[in-house]
Amino acid sequence: MDAFLLTAADPLTACMLLVVFCAVIVRAAFGFGDVLVSVPILVLFVDPRLVIPLMGLVGATNALLLLLRERTAVQWRPVRFLLMASVVGVPIGAWLLTWVPAQTINIALGLVLVAFCMWSLNGRSSRKLKSPFWAFPFGFGAGLMGGAVTATGPPIVVYSTTQEWAPDERRATMQGFFLPNGLFVLVSHFVNDLWTPKVLHIYALTIPVCILAVPIGAALAARWSRERFERFTLIVLLGTGVLLLLS
Repeated sequence: MDAFLLTAADPLTACMLLVVFCAVIVRAAFGFGDVLVSVPILVLFVDPRLVIPLMGLVGATNALLLLLRERTAVQWRPVRFLLMASVVGVPIGAWLLTWVPAQTINIALGLVLVAFCMWSLNGRSSRKLKSPFWAFPFGFGAGLMGGAVTATGPPIVVYSTTQEWAPDERRATMQGFFLPNGLFVLVSHFVNDLWTPKVLHIYALTIPVCILAVPIGAALAARWSRERFERFTLIVLLGTGVLLLLS
């Protein structure tokens, strides 16, 4: 208990919680983006060996909270296809990493995302893919990128922009994919002994932060029209692409 209180009183921990708070608002508003916001900032002053497992726990917590909040809006059929294809893609992505440098993979994905977002933001609407079987290639791409560079999010977000879903359906359906995927990541972190006492102490402090930030982000999203939501989503996704190019 004394160690927990000392961790809570640490100014560095307070800064980390502030970053997490802002990141969770973004996640609650768009359904993704918490890692995009938090990790590049946190690694500037915190050991990545603490940041990565911490944000893995926070990400899974956010997915659970959002899924509970908007579970009735989940499009479960494409989620099943996304997950099945992702399972196939993960080992291939891990194998690909042994042949191609991670930086090259990041640059390739970054270029695709930037090109897609610029195309869409310039008024060219993305093609709507009505068949749920289109989820297979996007799920495979998510697994491929997850196995190679732990970037499962972008292919799923791109897939969501090709569906005629309302903003709440888009956010909820992404969580239906991200939660099982996040649990898989947590298992790998646990097996590799990344859950140190300090990680768990700080994670315990982030739980009330997440609970507070989720309704704030959801309230912001509720004020946007469908068109504005899609535009903001593309802007955040464009930021992801730029960061991948710079990584």
